[in-house]
Amino acid sequence: MLNRKFLMGTSVIAGLAATSIAVIPSVGFAQEGQQPQQQQPSQQAQPASDKEEKEVEALVVTGSRIKRTEFTSTSPIQVISSDGAALQGVVDTADMLQASTVAAGSPQINAMMSSAFVTDGGPGAATISLRGLGANRTLVLLNGRRAGPAGTRGGVSAFDLNVIPQSAVDRIEILKDGASSIYGSDAVAGVVNIITKTNRDSAEIEAFASQPFEQGGETYRVSGSWGKTFDRGYVSVSADYFLQKEQKVGDRDFTNCPVQYITNYTTGARSDLIDPRTGKPACRDTPWGQLWLYDFSGAAPLPVGAKLQYDYGGNLGQYIPRVPANYPTGPGPSPDGRLVAPSTWYFADYGAPGSATLGVVNMNHPFIQDSSLIPETERMTVFVQGGYDLTPNIEAYGELLLNRRSSKTNGFRQFWTYTYTSDAFGAGDPLSTGFFGDFYMSPTAITDHFDAEQQVDYGRVVGGLRGSFGDFAAGWDWDIFTQLSRSDGDYTQDVILKEAVSASEFRTASSLCAGTKLAISGRNCIDVNWLTGDFMAGKLTDAEKAFYFDRETGNTVYTQKVLEGTVSGDLWKLPAGPLGAAFGFHYRRDEINDKPGAVTLASNSWGLTGAGITKGKDTTTELFGELSVPLVKGLPGIEDLSLSLSGRWTDVKSYGDNSTYKVGLNWQITPSWRVRATRGTSFRAPALFELYLANQTGFQGQRVVDPCINWQAALDLFRISQRMADNCASAAGPGGGVPGNYIGGPTSAEIVTGGGKGTLEAETSEATTIGVIWTPSFIDLSVALDYYEIEVNDEVTRLGGANILRICYNSETFPTDPVCSQFTRNSTSKLITQVRDRYINIANQMNRGIDLTVRYEHEFDFGRFTFDSQFSWQLEDQTALFPGNTVDTNGDVGDPDFVGNLQFRFERGDWTAFWGVDMIGKASEAEDINDHNNPAGPGIPPTTRYKIQTEFTAYHSASVRKKFDTWTVTAGMANIFDEAPPALTTLNLGQYSTTGYSVLASQYDYFGRRAFLSISKRF
Repeated sequence: MLNRKFLMGTSVIAGLAATSIAVIPSVGFAQEGQQPQQQQPSQQAQPASDKEEKEVEALVVTGSRIKRTEFTSTSPIQVISSDGAALQGVVDTADMLQASTVAAGSPQINAMMSSAFVTDGGPGAATISLRGLGANRTLVLLNGRRAGPAGTRGGVSAFDLNVIPQSAVDRIEILKDGASSIYGSDAVAGVVNIITKTNRDSAEIEAFASQPFEQGGETYRVSGSWGKTFDRGYVSVSADYFLQKEQKVGDRDFTNCPVQYITNYTTGARSDLIDPRTGKPACRDTPWGQLWLYDFSGAAPLPVGAKLQYDYGGNLGQYIPRVPANYPTGPGPSPDGRLVAPSTWYFADYGAPGSATLGVVNMNHPFIQDSSLIPETERMTVFVQGGYDLTPNIEAYGELLLNRRSSKTNGFRQFWTYTYTSDAFGAGDPLSTGFFGDFYMSPTAITDHFDAEQQVDYGRVVGGLRGSFGDFAAGWDWDIFTQLSRSDGDYTQDVILKEAVSASEFRTASSLCAGTKLAISGRNCIDVNWLTGDFMAGKLTDAEKAFYFDRETGNTVYTQKVLEGTVSGDLWKLPAGPLGAAFGFHYRRDEINDKPGAVTLASNSWGLTGAGITKGKDTTTELFGELSVPLVKGLPGIEDLSLSLSGRWTDVKSYGDNSTYKVGLNWQITPSWRVRATRGTSFRAPALFELYLANQTGFQGQRVVDPCINWQAALDLFRISQRMADNCASAAGPGGGVPGNYIGGPTSAEIVTGGGKGTLEAETSEATTIGVIWTPSFIDLSVALDYYEIEVNDEVTRLGGANILRICYNSETFPTDPVCSQFTRNSTSKLITQVRDRYINIANQMNRGIDLTVRYEHEFDFGRFTFDSQFSWQLEDQTALFPGNTVDTNGDVGDPDFVGNLQFRFERGDWTAFWGVDMIGKASEAEDINDHNNPAGPGIPPTTRYKIQTEFTAYHSASVRKKFDTWTVTAGMANIFDEAPPALTTLNLGQYSTTGYSVLASQYDYFGRRAFLSISKRF
């Protein structure tokens, strides 16, 4: 009969050699009559005895479906232990995984990033992207089985790491090369296998708290588990509650005031604009309480975009001239009484860098300070797994995962309308006559009506049978299971009604809207005076709020059904060992149904994209096989040489069929030296949302989307390249040449997005790895050095409205570059009328680099010392959008070319001491920004230096653990030296993003120094 206690075998960290390897527990089956044994994570594997050899002959390592008798891996593997993460104060699966070197060097989506940007999976989602190739190209397994996606909105396709609590995780194995031939579609960049804890025969509760030294971002977790092993079965149950409190923008110095962060080129002294009210650098976030003045004829004596600042605090006049020299003075209050006395308005501007006279512009409203940097997240999870021996050779097993994730984001918005000065001020007011006639005016307001909430219920159930063929086919095992996962998410958001804002546009005293109804919502229209200080400062009346604001809820359901079966064993014995084989089939059905809220469906949300229902389904059928071929063994210079082969045929109903393969060579040269190499292809059919995303229509301002606005001034300030300026001026470009002083207009550009069903092709890729492993016999040292190269062809993506124009006008093949056909410019007005941003196939993406893993262990008389480290150098990260149009992001801010981590552990009896260091290398935008360090121009002494690079950053953590009879206590501190994210210039010079004056990127710590405490009790 099958012994249902699990044998804790071993799997290889980074494929280190069998003679001296670091080991982490892995699940395998004990043979009949054997007793389970368990090796600790820090244990060093020794040459196996005959008994040990028998006990581990049923091991499966991520990267292969063949059970092996040697602890080596042809493909590079990185193993992350939940125990090591806990010693660093990390208790979130997403944080644990995204900090790995194979992920930390590229942008990741976590709760903070998904709330700051529009991301697949919706706000609050946390996914994993290996090698910067995207979450859609990283396959996540849960206990070796594909895990279904979760999230909200139409862009759901990746596994949400929120659904599995770290308390249930034993370890995570990361396969660092493509593996579609083994695991199927999406395994382009690699595979993440989350392996849960088993072999429990007791109960345990644990409480954890992490407290930053400053307010905000507190984290709490309470978990409990119970397991029981019976004669013919086992069951394990765990429950987890997780709460991360909100951290506001105003809670940290490096996020609460986005100063310009510029310096004098010669002296190095800071030369930010100074707010004379405080004597400190002015905060430059979102302006409020202002009127923007536009004369789109270009004849205005004031700079385009000059602003009137409302003196809400009553103290601006002493710093900013009431009227400029060329502005004619005139009467006091406007004749129609719709504007307060002009004495409360003052001209303001952003000013040139280094100017201290124009620093008084209201740009840091309390609404901004109260907005969420890190949203509040609450999760509740129950995970059950078990098995029962039906016969001596057949086991029934199952898993049940139930998770609810609730998250909430507090936000703010700026919104505005348009009018003519003559309508707002009257024909006799100087503002209507002093600028050569009538011109546009845009009053801006601010509101905190931009909150969002998500509740995602995720369920996953697995049921299967597995066993052996007994005497019929000795040594062969089989496994067949079915799986159903379902994500049901509600997403609620505050909206501003577009029709209500439109009702205020270009209104005159004779064309007010009172007494009418809005066409879509049916609300009674009211006339609002936008030109009062209260309205522009966000102090709306209840009637105004009821007229402009609304709240809507959408729903996303994603289901995945799987049926899979495999058989594995040895075909026959060869002179060098047994020929291992595995064969199987996979059937999968995915379905998505996303219905946005009523306001979004009606395209009635101001400033946000309108969307339709995204609904579609797809079916995938696959057949696969794998061989492990021992070639030579026991010869001089060839201790062991083996070949691994795998192939997979995939048929996707929406696309068609394709085949993938992988070849691997594993050569043990001497007991101390091993060489390994793999070469394989992968395949990814477009995700459901990439195919079926409903047509969405949004709008972006001309100044946001068009890089040719004021291109001559931008060139003079070195903000665009000479090539972009030449292309903007070229008569051969879309809509003809753009004048150097072209200033845009008040009409927004229409951005059209949607799925690409019928036009999209599947992605294909090739991956190559070459590795060298050294495990000397004279020291407990293991070193693995691996080179990787992954190229994705026909990559599916959306470029983004603004990026489409930038790519076109910066192209060396302008205007014939295919991306230049994705937008329309009016040949007369030069306005961008439409940008077509559907999902398309681009040329390819190339990513290559080097990984280094070093592990050292030594047993002293007074304790055991362990050193673990991983390093990753990215050599290339290029995306060819179209042939001849390549974007290189390697080394850019948010995409550093080096990351690494160090872990030092000392164990003595019941005590464990730990020190960890996470390292992020330098990054810079210098190659992508045209010499911003000399904005004065060629031959002119520079005056201002911009900070467009991030310095090397390291985060240190330390902890101490003490084990008692049934209690375990761990106490420590993370980010010991209170390292802040690197500061950057906040003038939108490059493609990077900032929060406050710090970079906004997933690699960095935004909590600051924090203490953590974990207490657990076994029963």
